Amino acid sequence: MSEKALAMLKHMRGQIFGQPASYVEVRGAAISVGVDPGGGECAGLVDELLRAGYIQHYPSPSLTAHGLYRLTDSGVSAAEDAALAEARRRAQRNEGRER
Repeated sequence: MSEKALAMLKHMRGQIFGQPASYVEVRGAAISVGVDPGGGECAGLVDELLRAGYIQHYPSPSLTAHGLYRLTDSGVSAAEDAALAEARRRAQRNEGRER
């Protein structure tokens, strides 16, 4: 999984935090990682997340066409794991600076 795809996934996890439904929009996630939401790079990252099973198409094709997807349970877990790994790396770097 690419770093940008993981970063988009973490942003999507933030979109559903405290929400009753697990529907996310790609536009905000793409912008958060510096990717043009309408470009080919974004489409590739979305495909990467779909192939991994981290997001699913909306039941309505017209809504998916507008960039809405469902974040799966495995996507939530992967986003949380990635955030935890990032926090650990940050803590290790900070620990090294304190010595």
